[in-house]
Amino acid sequence: MKFVLALVVGCAAGYYVGYTDGATGKPSIASRIVGRAGGGARNKVNNDIDAKMDKLDSDAKKAGKAP
Repeated sequence: MKFVLALVVGCAAGYYVGYTDGATGKPSIASRIVGRAGGGARNKVNNDIDAKMDKLDSDAKKAGKAP
């Protein structure tokens, strides 16, 4: 019986938090936690290939080499 009561209270609290986040337009608590946890390493794993190629092209032009 304690398990069921804890489950009901937990679901009610989660629903309340989710509803208030949704009503105010905030992202969900899960996406905020993932964003906070991965925030420090986000710049280290940048995979924007177009930006990397543009940087290589501009560096080659500055050095006087044809791309």
